Amino acid sequence: MTHDEIVAARDRAEAVLLRLPNVTSVGIGGRVRAGQPVPELVLTVYVDVKVPADQLAPSERIPGEIEGLPTDVVEMPTVGTTRAAPAPPGRPFIPFPKRDTEKYRPTLVGGSHMQGELAVSDYNMGTLGCIMVSTTNAAKAYALTNWHVMQGDNHEDPTLGDTKAGQPTNKDSITKCCSDIIGTLAAGARNTTTDAALIELKPGTKWKADVLDIGPLIGEHPVDSTEAGTHPAVLMHGAKSRLNGGRILSIGTPMTVDGIHFTNVMVIVPNANTAVDPTDPYFFGQPGDSGAVVVNDANQVVGVFFAGPSPPYPAGAIAGWALPLADIKQPFADQSVPVRVATAATAGIVNTVPGAAMAALPQELAPALIGARASAEARERLVAVGLPLGGEPPSAALRRLEGDLEGSARGRGLVAFWLRHQHELLELINSNRRVMITWHRSGASGLFQLLTRMLSQPDLTVPETINGQPVGHCLDAVCAVLDRFASPQLRADLTRTRAALPELGGLTYPRICSALAAG
Repeated sequence: MTHDEIVAARDRAEAVLLRLPNVTSVGIGGRVRAGQPVPELVLTVYVDVKVPADQLAPSERIPGEIEGLPTDVVEMPTVGTTRAAPAPPGRPFIPFPKRDTEKYRPTLVGGSHMQGELAVSDYNMGTLGCIMVSTTNAAKAYALTNWHVMQGDNHEDPTLGDTKAGQPTNKDSITKCCSDIIGTLAAGARNTTTDAALIELKPGTKWKADVLDIGPLIGEHPVDSTEAGTHPAVLMHGAKSRLNGGRILSIGTPMTVDGIHFTNVMVIVPNANTAVDPTDPYFFGQPGDSGAVVVNDANQVVGVFFAGPSPPYPAGAIAGWALPLADIKQPFADQSVPVRVATAATAGIVNTVPGAAMAALPQELAPALIGARASAEARERLVAVGLPLGGEPPSAALRRLEGDLEGSARGRGLVAFWLRHQHELLELINSNRRVMITWHRSGASGLFQLLTRMLSQPDLTVPETINGQPVGHCLDAVCAVLDRFASPQLRADLTRTRAALPELGGLTYPRICSALAAG
């Protein structure tokens, strides 16, 4: 029988078998005998509970063969064990705080923690599966994850071309010094055959065609019915559970998730984990791993993890569910964003999305932002291409800033101005090209970075000039371009706030606070 004939036979068999007690779904896979895989193509019949044949009426029994295909009855979600070590085992339950929240910078990599812009709680997160590249435009690179990862806490659909995503979080900032944002949703969908989202990476973003603990990807591979009958081995690295090993139990298996009846699920059982207490479950994928790519022994992507059974979990092996890569990619092609998995011959090759433009860092800010001990050559190089953005100030320093500003009328005015207009300011600086250019070329971006560092390094001093002009000229340039595009409310408050600011040149952070209090 051809693959299409086997799929058609499965469809006809399911229509009949779903009428029987306990039957929940029918897939195409390999036989499992005594908990071990047997390379025999079967119709895998999933049931809630296996009942001995002598306890069933003849009309309720599952036939041993349908249309020439043997049947194999398997309980879901506990589906037995597969091969043991040295293959990576299934993972025990990982508490949410133990997930991998590392910020993989400057180079993005598959298998890492990510979050869509619409997420409010930390629990609403997923996995950056891998990097994909355009098949028609060499300048385009994308991060792959699930659509539901981008939906946020309230299952609100994201907007193509607008909703952003970040790694490891969705946190953004004015100057990008503290931003985790990696790009914007370019394509995707969630329906009965796919759950996919493609995030177009920002120009200048560095990435590797690797997956954590798995290595470089070398391509894509569809799993057909003949191969499914051999229980092919697979790996996956999720942000929650990290490296998982297992075997494909069946393909083309209908499953209902969040009210959507998926028709093409790949059911994957975890490899045995002898380190787990026999009374505990172990998994191939857990909540938070959504979006992780599933790869075969050749490091070819075969699918994308998107869901699994709901708790409570019984002891033993708990299957994970993936969708075939071809179906994951279909909405991208339908939306004119054709892509393929990014590949590499060896691990660690770093690529950069073309098109990044960086404004030169003003010479006056270089000693504080680059470091007085840096070599002259290094400083010249960094000044020429722009400052590599630093980290977020410690939360204790931010709390001190809030307290210091609340101690004076002008300081309280700055706090009120920010709270009232932060969203519009962020939008203008991040999205309005003229504002963005002025923000960087005037030196305001570097000045803001310096002020941020001064919170934890109070001995730093604002230079007397920026780009050869008094510091006030830098602020005036930014205010002037904002005035052109701001709302009337922001424009009026901006004028009052600028007039209330002291001259910053030559001041340390404590002296800035004193100048605000003296006004």
